[in-house]
Amino acid sequence: MTCQYFSAVSLLCSLIMTTSVRSRSFDKKSHATPPVISDGPNYHVYFNPGDSRITLPCAATGTPPIAYKWTRNGVPLDVDDRVKVDGGTLLMRNPTTTYEGYYQCIASNDAGAAMSNVTFVQAAVLQTSDARTRAMVTSQSATSADPLKLRCSHVIRSIPAPVFEWEKKTTGNYFRLNKSDSRITQTIDGWIVFAFVQTSDSGEYKCLSYNSILQESLGGSKFQLNVEPYNASVVERKVHEAPVLLYSTSNATMVEREKLTLTCLFGSWPLGYQVEWTLPSGEMANGSSFTIVNASVKDEGVYKCRAYKTTTLGSKRYSQTGHVSVQIDAIPSFTIFPADQEVVRGQRVNFSCQGQGRPTPNVTWYANGTSLGQIEDPASYVTFSDGLTAFLYLNDIQATATVTCNISNVHGYRLHTAKIVFASESDVDITNPSSQSRSVQRSTESAELSSTLSKTSTEAYHTVSTYSKQTLVSKENGSSKSGHSGKSEAHTSNSATSIVYTSAGVVGGLVVIVVVIIVVVLYIRRRNRNRADPVVPRDYRPRNDILIVNNQRVAYDSDDSGLGIDDQRPENNEQRGLRQQP
Repeated sequence: MTCQYFSAVSLLCSLIMTTSVRSRSFDKKSHATPPVISDGPNYHVYFNPGDSRITLPCAATGTPPIAYKWTRNGVPLDVDDRVKVDGGTLLMRNPTTTYEGYYQCIASNDAGAAMSNVTFVQAAVLQTSDARTRAMVTSQSATSADPLKLRCSHVIRSIPAPVFEWEKKTTGNYFRLNKSDSRITQTIDGWIVFAFVQTSDSGEYKCLSYNSILQESLGGSKFQLNVEPYNASVVERKVHEAPVLLYSTSNATMVEREKLTLTCLFGSWPLGYQVEWTLPSGEMANGSSFTIVNASVKDEGVYKCRAYKTTTLGSKRYSQTGHVSVQIDAIPSFTIFPADQEVVRGQRVNFSCQGQGRPTPNVTWYANGTSLGQIEDPASYVTFSDGLTAFLYLNDIQATATVTCNISNVHGYRLHTAKIVFASESDVDITNPSSQSRSVQRSTESAELSSTLSKTSTEAYHTVSTYSKQTLVSKENGSSKSGHSGKSEAHTSNSATSIVYTSAGVVGGLVVIVVVIIVVVLYIRRRNRNRADPVVPRDYRPRNDILIVNNQRVAYDSDDSGLGIDDQRPENNEQRGLRQQP
């Protein structure tokens, strides 16, 4: 009898365990999350054609497992013996100039796809005038106490921008100039400025350009400087003359939060002059240089510099005023970004996206890493804008997916990816051709679970019925063998009572089984329906970097995963065939 009870309980436990295992199987298969980029390449990568390899990292999170592919200039990248993808990282061995281009990593799984930032891979170059031209020496004459400036002009092209140095020939060898001499200033764009010269400055000068990637220096722009002794009467007159403006920083366009130093250099004999700056705000500052730190729109405007000398009579003699115009632009940033959406199959889903920046950014939408313009069914989506906010309506959602908003201007871009998931566990689908077979498999497993529940209920019923019948037979046999009652009426009464009790036991057992089955099924359905979707990790944000290429700044800001685009990139992204608009 006890064994029969155990048999019924064992069947119930088997039912619960089977259901639990299948539920976990459902959870594992349906817990699909689209990829989210967690690591990506820098926005600008230089390489020396003599390097052993180029490494561009890419990693993403998501389930099921993620597959990676790379594109170059918008075209899938061919993999061969020299170009390989290890995990998500792109490895290119023995690169040549043919490897230059715009690279992008695309991570995808059954639930969607995500794009990394676009990285511009560029070969370092240092191109100067020919050796014969560099060997030429230009003669330059001056008189003591005269101001003078010379320019290093032999560099034709350098990627990245070169670092300039000036050297003077002494005893047959060239030595770098003494930077502690306050009369002489070397600028970042290749000028050497003398506030005034003296006879000791006579000699041969040469400028050098150094490329940090190639680790190579080239010399050129040689000057033979001849300084004549000064005339006493001329020098006396110069004491009372106003300073002369020799050099000022060119007009500049910079991006918010960048740093920029403005410089004005003057000629004067002697050096006893002061430089004052008038800022766009009307405030005043002193010094040959003024630095804008963490630039913002309020720093935009015209900066004026001028120098003055105080005469023996106490009056001030002012130089010509220098003007430097500074424009402050901004890399795009999100004010509204698309949010994850939980939908019902067949429902329409709406996304909104808004960005700010200077110039005003453009908005482009992508679905699963593909531009909406490349989607075969244009009726499946609608896009429009009210002038500030861009909207995307996707019709008749039948699969999980990712939607990416790209805001971009000439200085860079931002990406934000949102997920589309189904509210009901039974509605979860995927975005590749195997979705139909997975749906059939899911239906088959559901049917198998129902069959298991029915079979288990039947077995439990038979077990309890068998136990009840055996109990009844046992009671009857016991009554017939007992000689104590002696009365058939008493025997009949006892048998009837046993039958009633036994029937009640069978019904009660069946009720318990049915209740347990219902509770288990309802629990599983409710848990699957209410299972929370995982939170999307924050977008990958590369580190800060500021580069100068051909005197053009390339910058991005890690505070919002941003990018600064150099002026060598086409302003029209469609010319490059990229998936984004840097």
